[in-house]
Amino acid sequence: MKAFKRNQIREIIDEEIKMNRYSYDDLIFSSAVSLCNVILKQGIEEVLIISGNNHNGDIGIALADTLIKKTSVKPILVHFNLTSRRISELLDKSVEVINDVRKVSKMIEKDIYIVDCMFGYDISETIYYPFNYLIDKINESKCYVLSCDVPSGVDTDNGCIDRSTIKADATVVLQLIKPGYYLYPASSYTGKLIVDNIGVSYQTIEKTETDIFVNNLSEIKEMIPQRVKHSHKMSYGKVLLIAGSEGKIGASLLCGSAILKTGAGYLTVLSYPEVIKAFNSQLIEAVTETFDVYNIRYQMENNFDFRNYSLIVIGPGLGVNSTTEYLVRKVLETDIPVVIDADGLNYLKNNLELLKRDVLTVITPHLGEFKRTFVYNQKIIIEDLQRYTTSFPDLAIVLKGEHTLIGYQGKVTINTTGNNALAKAGSGDVLCGIISGFLAQRCDIESIISAVYIHSLAADYWCINNSPYSLLASDLIKMIDRILKQLTSQ
Repeated sequence: MKAFKRNQIREIIDEEIKMNRYSYDDLIFSSAVSLCNVILKQGIEEVLIISGNNHNGDIGIALADTLIKKTSVKPILVHFNLTSRRISELLDKSVEVINDVRKVSKMIEKDIYIVDCMFGYDISETIYYPFNYLIDKINESKCYVLSCDVPSGVDTDNGCIDRSTIKADATVVLQLIKPGYYLYPASSYTGKLIVDNIGVSYQTIEKTETDIFVNNLSEIKEMIPQRVKHSHKMSYGKVLLIAGSEGKIGASLLCGSAILKTGAGYLTVLSYPEVIKAFNSQLIEAVTETFDVYNIRYQMENNFDFRNYSLIVIGPGLGVNSTTEYLVRKVLETDIPVVIDADGLNYLKNNLELLKRDVLTVITPHLGEFKRTFVYNQKIIIEDLQRYTTSFPDLAIVLKGEHTLIGYQGKVTINTTGNNALAKAGSGDVLCGIISGFLAQRCDIESIISAVYIHSLAADYWCINNSPYSLLASDLIKMIDRILKQLTSQ
């Protein structure tokens, strides 16, 4: 599903008006109806609509008019420059209009239902008085807040926020998805996202090009690698997992289990003796091969052939040492797709040239690991992912976070599933395993996107009947079968 930045949204709206599909007023009142429908479902008797002197403010005026004419809900409109808005001529005269800050402040103290129409997607300045004062007042209150399209103060391009930013309970998204909804810290201010169609034409949306996408369930179902009749284990990939070390055996076991659980046909684990002992007793489906700890370089050069595998996964629990550094370099010098996670990421910063390969390389850093490898700027993180994955065209970056970002060949997909239950040791190892299990079956970006979605969806499923406090990484693996059964059943 496409996501758009503010300049693209302006172009879409201008195109709609230019093609005479809709007038400006049509879009304004259609947006007001979307807000009205949400309000009616909540059984509200009175709403305080705070409007700015802009596009969102016009929607607020139209909402007040719609409520007074079409419903029994009483609207109270706050507007500090109503006569300057042409659309105010359409406003029913019986609507109560307030432009006194002290009076508005007193109403906020009574915990009234508030509709935020102060600023929208096209905000380009610091929020000023009296709106900054009112926003701070609202955030200190117990008022329920419904934001129109964007909580006032949120930058929809990069997820940054103004010093005074509305903390909404819900946001009615006016059809066009903006990336800022899912980026920190704005993601903590949007509340529940309610997407509604306001009538922007399918043709215009399709014609507008974008490099930013938001995944959804219907698309994910089409991305999951499919099982076929008359197949065998080699039909689904032969994976080499180089992972684990003393004290970090769990990471390798979690990753290996997830690789097999998500459908890879064959798994070989290459690691230290103590890790191999654990696999031989706890994941007996895996084939194992032990490091020659005294002469690993000789072993890799003379007694081991990476070409026997269709995918190499390296890093989970492998340890930070010269052996890991050597192995990362070694696998990146092959012509086999590689997934690098955890300890394997430590050696990339000063060796980025290794990422210039002609086959797919996937790295899965969390923010701390990403900062150690690349230059990080929160305000342009999407642009940075686009830039890095354009410079390294066969590199996919899975930047783990509240809403994981997947960058590949200059395009970024934002994951929409997941919750804070995933903030637990081992969950990243499971993600690495799910990505690898899917890539073993079909080595493309869609396998990565669907793997990220399913990993986070497992946490959402867990929290239906369990506490987010209690989720263990191993519980994610237990949820995989349920999710794949549901998403792949015809």
